[in-house]
Amino acid sequence: MIKKISIIGISGSMGAWFGNYFNNMGFEVTGYDSEKEIKSKYITKANSLVGAILNTDYVLLCTPTKKTPEIIRLISKEMKRDSFLIEISSQKSKTSHALLKMQKKNCLQQSYFSQMLNLLQ
Repeated sequence: MIKKISIIGISGSMGAWFGNYFNNMGFEVTGYDSEKEIKSKYITKANSLVGAILNTDYVLLCTPTKKTPEIIRLISKEMKRDSFLIEISSQKSKTSHALLKMQKKNCLQQSYFSQMLNLLQ
């Protein structure tokens, strides 16, 4: 079974790197970016934030830190059951409050890149 990952902020430098990485690992990659055009051919382009996360196993947030809590709030109730949210922001105070409000069944926070890669391999 092919694993599916959606990357929010796919057109930024971190999002593009992760998109390439997961594509090379055999994932089906869906991307959404509200600020930049998605140019990668291997990315399935989502038309909306919620549309990007509805049927995916993992959601990876590669968004500016100041926008991360609001994005978490918008997608937390829409994520499919048993999916995982992974965020990589460097500042955690506001983000952690948003994560605590999520239903526990959907929340997985990984602060360290290596821990995330071990989980997804």
